[in-house]
Amino acid sequence: MASVKSAPSAVTGYVQSWLLGSDKPVSLEVHNEIERFYFREARLQNRADHRQWLDTMVDRDVHYWLPVWEVRFRKDPRPGPSLKDPAIYNDTFDDLDTRIRRMETGLVWMEDPPARIRHMVTNIEPYEGAFPGYYEVYSNVHVYRNRRQRDETNMYAGREDLLRRDSDGKLRLLRRKLDIDQRVVLDKNLNFFM
Repeated sequence: MASVKSAPSAVTGYVQSWLLGSDKPVSLEVHNEIERFYFREARLQNRADHRQWLDTMVDRDVHYWLPVWEVRFRKDPRPGPSLKDPAIYNDTFDDLDTRIRRMETGLVWMEDPPARIRHMVTNIEPYEGAFPGYYEVYSNVHVYRNRRQRDETNMYAGREDLLRRDSDGKLRLLRRKLDIDQRVVLDKNLNFFM
């Protein structure tokens, strides 16, 4: 796949937007490949191998987004958050790299001793994207974190991802939109990836 910078304008517009809501399922072979991608990602995150995750699974043009949802009454017809609204994460590749480099210093006191963490991914639903080599994927994730004796966190989220194949044919994470189920994040920090 050509990089976004040299891609045709239709592809560039698609990449800059969020999912189009495709309903064409991928083949069983691609479905299994995408599932293995997510299981490997979870394993790397469980081992806190963030550098390998970034270097081998994340596209250089990534947008990693955790928007802040405004809780409204059902009769309020306004759409959900846009890219202009506040976000907990609104990261590029360089932002993710900076976060990982910070953790690699060993000076993050909330991670010393390191927390025990477990990622569980389920309901993986992959669809053909608008262009060849792009895949729209919906999934759910549960992240459990335990630190010291009684410091426990359970985070649940829905994810809307856009994956694309790189020039070597490997899948890479290009877009991730997270929708956490907590109305207010009560945790002390979010020093983990979802």
